[in-house]
Amino acid sequence: MTHRPNLARILALFALPLLSSCLGNTDSGSSANGNRLVEGQGANVGKTRYQFNNQCLAIQAADTGQYLTRDGDSWANNTADLDQAAGIYFKPAALGEYLLYTESGELLTSAGTGNLLTVSPLSQANPLAVWTLRIKGDTTVYPTAPDPAKEADPVLLAAYRGFIDPDIRGDQFELVSAQGQALPQAYRLRELPAARCAEFPEAQSNVDGDTFKGPELLGYADTHLHATSTTFLGGAKPGGPFHKFGVTHALASCAAEHGPTGHGDVVGSLFTGDVDGHNTAGWPTFPDWPSRTATTHEATYWKWMERAWKAGLRLIVNFAVDNQTLCEVQRNAAGKPTQNCNEMLSAKRQLNTAWALQDYIDAQYGGRGAGWWRIVTTPAQARDVIAQGKAAVLLGVEVSNLLDCSVTFNPLNQQEGFEETSEPRTGQLYGCTMTETGAPHEILTQLKELKAIGVSNLFTVHEFDNAFGGSDIFEGLVLNLGNRENSGGLNNVQKSLALQTGAPNQLAALQQFEPIGLATGEFWTTHTCPSLTDVAVGGSIFPALGATMTNLGPPPPACAFTGRGGRPGGKTACYPSEPQCNARTLTPIGLYTFGKVMELGFNFEIDHLGYELKNQLLDLTLAQQPHYPTISGHGFSGLSVVQAKRIFQGGGLVYPTYNDTPDFISLWQKIRSAWKASGSNIPFAMGFGSDTNGLSPQAAPRKTIQQGHEVRYPFELFKGKGFDALKEFNQREALRFDQPAAKAPDGTGRTWNEDTDGNAHYGMAADSIEELRQDAPPALLQDLYGSALAYVAFWERTQAASQAVRNNGLKMPAQLLRPAPK
Repeated sequence: MTHRPNLARILALFALPLLSSCLGNTDSGSSANGNRLVEGQGANVGKTRYQFNNQCLAIQAADTGQYLTRDGDSWANNTADLDQAAGIYFKPAALGEYLLYTESGELLTSAGTGNLLTVSPLSQANPLAVWTLRIKGDTTVYPTAPDPAKEADPVLLAAYRGFIDPDIRGDQFELVSAQGQALPQAYRLRELPAARCAEFPEAQSNVDGDTFKGPELLGYADTHLHATSTTFLGGAKPGGPFHKFGVTHALASCAAEHGPTGHGDVVGSLFTGDVDGHNTAGWPTFPDWPSRTATTHEATYWKWMERAWKAGLRLIVNFAVDNQTLCEVQRNAAGKPTQNCNEMLSAKRQLNTAWALQDYIDAQYGGRGAGWWRIVTTPAQARDVIAQGKAAVLLGVEVSNLLDCSVTFNPLNQQEGFEETSEPRTGQLYGCTMTETGAPHEILTQLKELKAIGVSNLFTVHEFDNAFGGSDIFEGLVLNLGNRENSGGLNNVQKSLALQTGAPNQLAALQQFEPIGLATGEFWTTHTCPSLTDVAVGGSIFPALGATMTNLGPPPPACAFTGRGGRPGGKTACYPSEPQCNARTLTPIGLYTFGKVMELGFNFEIDHLGYELKNQLLDLTLAQQPHYPTISGHGFSGLSVVQAKRIFQGGGLVYPTYNDTPDFISLWQKIRSAWKASGSNIPFAMGFGSDTNGLSPQAAPRKTIQQGHEVRYPFELFKGKGFDALKEFNQREALRFDQPAAKAPDGTGRTWNEDTDGNAHYGMAADSIEELRQDAPPALLQDLYGSALAYVAFWERTQAASQAVRNNGLKMPAQLLRPAPK
């Protein structure tokens, strides 16, 4: 229902224009002064346009001194009594933009015509409820936050990143509508006790106090996060880390994406086997999500990440991520066949989201640069940010067809990867080229564009084969089917065989695959993985090398190998029983790309490369002088002990995933042993790659909890057992962490417990650290809280090696382009 207030009084006394944006939260409070202004607060002389963040305010007309009040459906400045003024909660929607939340729990909103005002429920928030606050007389043209709905544009981002805020202060302000109307009335904003305003709904970090800072660069690193995967898989993962209208919109019901009973979550069911649907309700009751296994639901809302930051998170590598094949599955199941599933388009939108998230958190903290999420593009910037006690955020890209460099197999071509060409008639079809004319589809053009957007980290290969080489194999059915679809299409015969072989309900999503033309795609061509006892392997750091493959049809010898070079795979899913590794090795176009990645100074991610392709990358990077470092930033499969040693010898890092606390302790011991055996003189440290929001289950609760080692709420970090043994924490103040909870203003909500729920959302990384404090030796905590600094030093080594490549050219080891073992 639209309320139309008294127009004459508004024009004369209140000139509120409208605006567009949104957000949410702050804690309610009380004042000993009741409804009176606190002595000395006055009219806030000298504040910037950002410093009314999350405050309860009265709006006073500057010329008459009258305060805004509500009388029924009418709003007007018609009282000189501050006790009668309307309490308006100013919730930042973006820098300089606010939602005006009334005492009745509604948003003050432009009626959309003339200068009329109305109110609207928060659930029906629209751009007309967003108001831009400006200091009277300020003519600065302020950049708007990057738009998450659009691809990151290097030119626009350069202007946004290069803007220097004039830090203008004043005591009279104008409110400008979304339509750009700046009405003539100026206002003063008077502080009120928090109890005078309605509480704006917001998630909680459930921790009070300030986290540590200092020049020692103390803190831990999460080197594999997907906090901004809002466009992931064509809507398979609803929600987002923030929303202009706040938590009730960011973490709303997932029914729109997954259907009213959750059965529309086809990607989730494909990977988990859970085909029974789920309760779609979101904030604040969260009956089924977030949870450690609900991988297609938002788990990195900004307040949850704030809890992790306060627990010492100081470096984040945030990856834009997508998978075109899985996106097509989801979009087709949802009846949206025209939705664009291009991975690079989605990645560039996610990169814009990362910059918009920085803007949003800055707004919550009261000014440009005030927030703790700080995107950095150089190691020097990272050092400065961490010294301030904030989180340095590096941007990365993790997609299967990086730079649109897909491979579509040509039935006429039987070359192995190392000898492959893109000759028009018989060669493979690539989605990119090695030419250097500046054309958009060229590899060098696109890499330079990613640099300009702020990207520092790259995966050249992800879950499927592409033009550069072959992917790591860690699952032998679903992803193998996806690889065939991604490389030219999956025909109906193969789909039918898969449905007969696997769990029919789980694999029902395969019906959404669309054959492309002749459906020339291929299953993974493989070779039997080397024995873990081989001296060239030395065992595995992570569970295994390769995977046991699913045969679609009879096993050998009843089926014939049709892969390239007479190997298993190819046109038929026919494989030996031994674990299989990918036989698609480095291609000539892949070698060119690897060289350009190093020339431009990207941090080189080694995870997801096939086992032999990892060896080739290490051969290439160790041939450079100085060595070009690589990182296994969320290693979960396919890395041998010998490969880990070579990573350390090259100045790189091995940071595992975090499956549960006992596993993390075991991995720390194994990785530390490999570092020591490598002979590296670089100090050891170990963070982790959580892979949150990346289809990976999060840390599980401990199966066995020693008596007295339970996570008891509240708990303290930085003091007590474990921390007291470390000199780095001698001067640190303890910080108290309450039980993770979601509570709405009316008291409804829920709690989580680490001992029973594991890491249900990202903020519970703090609770995993409490488990480590209980169970791990202090040396592990020391290595963990040294991992952010270790990463910055790794980045510095990368930059030095890149400069050498630019100065001296790429050093080429002998026989780098070679076939995989038979």
